Amino acid sequence: MFEILDATEDDLVAVRVGGGTADGYEEFYSLLIERTKQHGSIRVYEEVPDWTATTYLTHLHGVLPDLRYGPKFDIRSYACVGDSFWAKLLFHQWRAIRPVWPVAPDQMRYFQLDNRDEAIQWIRNVSPRP
Repeated sequence: MFEILDATEDDLVAVRVGGGTADGYEEFYSLLIERTKQHGSIRVYEEVPDWTATTYLTHLHGVLPDLRYGPKFDIRSYACVGDSFWAKLLFHQWRAIRPVWPVAPDQMRYFQLDNRDEAIQWIRNVSPRP
């Protein structure tokens, strides 16, 4: 489901995400929980290239893990980098439910895949919480 990218360091988790699976969400959220325990809050950089309607639908597997594990990790900022309508749709849906959803970054931004460098720079420069 996901591949850890070289930009991952300390409180920054950088991944490339394909189709969603229940096992993939379990593994990913275990990583987020571990990093939250180490750092208090984390930053997430997520590349979601080449998503189709099918890819988008596979991420419905994330609903139950969000509810189950979301309160155990703390994402303070999130950068999504994509190149499709479907990736952008999921980002905007998540942003819309953010106030009531247990997986709720303080700051969220969507970047086009061509702006990958800008996205990684933004997520690296997000200040920690006061």
